Amino acid sequence: MALVWLAMALLTGQAISSDVLRVFSIAASLATIVFLLYDHFIWKWYIVRLFTGKPTVAGTWRGLLQSDYIRPGESQPVAPIPTVIRVKQTNSTLVATLFTGESSSVTEQGRLIRETDGRWRLSWIYVNEPRPPFQHRSNHHCGVCDLYLAGRDGELLTGRYFTDRKTVGEIELPEWSKASYGDAASALAASEFEPAKPFARWRRP
Repeated sequence: MALVWLAMALLTGQAISSDVLRVFSIAASLATIVFLLYDHFIWKWYIVRLFTGKPTVAGTWRGLLQSDYIRPGESQPVAPIPTVIRVKQTNSTLVATLFTGESSSVTEQGRLIRETDGRWRLSWIYVNEPRPPFQHRSNHHCGVCDLYLAGRDGELLTGRYFTDRKTVGEIELPEWSKASYGDAASALAASEFEPAKPFARWRRP
């Protein structure tokens, strides 16, 4: 109501004291600070997620990608590819970066969605850029990826992707690390990966 009154006063040219404007300015600043604190930090506190149910998926996920893509000059789809997906997350944003030994991708749009059946889905549009030594057999392309938190307690990311090369594939990522890896080689060689625990629970069996 206070914001409506302020808007009407400004539109009608009604005089507003500097004290009133100062109060609104302070209130707006405080609201912005609270929003930013919640969006970046408070939402992921364990006690908060006990009530919201929102999972934390940030970190690095590791597993395999199976594509139906057939490279030029070959007759069979490529073999399963060791794959790493790094996820950065706030309450309102999601950025997923996929790394393999031959390419990496950049998120254009990303979301964490709760389906009507209660499942959580990571969905993003991406641009994939092969490394120079492999561009002769794998072109720059765009795609969409949808991965679900699966398993007994969300410890597995699994789903499908589609590309503008008219190829599709499946991804399964059973291992997770809280570290944020920036390339496939170091993540695939690391030993600290384990099953993820993305959900806050009142008690664990």
